[in-house]
Amino acid sequence: MKKKFLVLIEDDFEIMGNGLGNVADLQYLPALALMNIAEKYGVKLTFMVDVAHQLTLKKFCKHPEVKIQSKLWAETVQLMIERGFDVQLHLHPQWVNSVYKDGYFHLTDVWNIGRLLPEEQTALIADSVDYLESLLRQVRPEYDVCAFKGGAWGLQPSTHLMSELGKAGIHIIMGPCDGMVVKRQGLDYSGMEEKNLPYYPNHDDLTKIADASGKSVVIPLQSYSPDLLTFSKYIFNHIFSGLISKSPLRYYHSGSIPADIRELKPLKGKNDFTLNLRPYRTHLKIGDQPFSYLKKSFDTVIGKLREYDAERIPVLIESHTKQYAQNYRDIERFIAYIAENYESEVEFGDMSGYSKELQDNPNLARSKK
Repeated sequence: MKKKFLVLIEDDFEIMGNGLGNVADLQYLPALALMNIAEKYGVKLTFMVDVAHQLTLKKFCKHPEVKIQSKLWAETVQLMIERGFDVQLHLHPQWVNSVYKDGYFHLTDVWNIGRLLPEEQTALIADSVDYLESLLRQVRPEYDVCAFKGGAWGLQPSTHLMSELGKAGIHIIMGPCDGMVVKRQGLDYSGMEEKNLPYYPNHDDLTKIADASGKSVVIPLQSYSPDLLTFSKYIFNHIFSGLISKSPLRYYHSGSIPADIRELKPLKGKNDFTLNLRPYRTHLKIGDQPFSYLKKSFDTVIGKLREYDAERIPVLIESHTKQYAQNYRDIERFIAYIAENYESEVEFGDMSGYSKELQDNPNLARSKK
């Protein structure tokens, strides 16, 4: 008997959004730690790997320092499959048309894949799926890409993008979150017709539910707005941790980062705050938060979802291993808390498994009919 809640931890396997960081420090080591924690508690994971980054690394492999990062990236992703975890597709489009100069990657300010030219979208998706399937079929011959998450949650405009994802065999789409708006990147999820449950999207407007079931299903990120006390504790912990921990960019010489990289802030103006008793608007995620915050966020969302009359509800938790430094103990406590305290109603799954569930039972996702 399947349990009511299916927890899907999806890790965005990537370096910093502005191109800073390296594979060893921000990807390999924290991903290895997360795999160890997951194995300890029998938890499934899906690593959403930024193939746009890897395609760029391969493009500049004439530089030895880039070549070794590319090799480690590929070996780490293969290791995920070898250890029994799921791997699916994540793309940060700012890597398209980027250049490598003087030891730094200089990225564009296009963080929403929907804003790439149609031909750029087509090429990026096709090349990324081909690369990932070729890499992972060396380890698991039956491997297929079935899920996608847009970098910086970007999926608008969606018409051409959804067509290309469908051609690539991608069944599950992630990124939309109720109320999220990033005007600078053309993102507006303020009008989502379904805020928490999986649904078949209208390909011309991902915020709308399609009239009938189709090949693609959107799984929304569950929104969460902490109360003032919880939010205050989170801010205090964030400030305190920043004072005692080393920067993840410590391998760069102070003041040497080029100005165009330091000033690249395409998500500036994202509507994270509102004027009410719950001022901070976010979603379920794991990164640099203390255990108390993680626990409260999960308890609150599950409490809300219990009211839904649905036989099977995926609970999507976004993870950023690049933020894990100094936070491994809190992350392990959180995963252990779910596994031990929600055993009667929660199970852990991955995108490949849930994709099969949806294909076996299309009624698990909403349509208007």
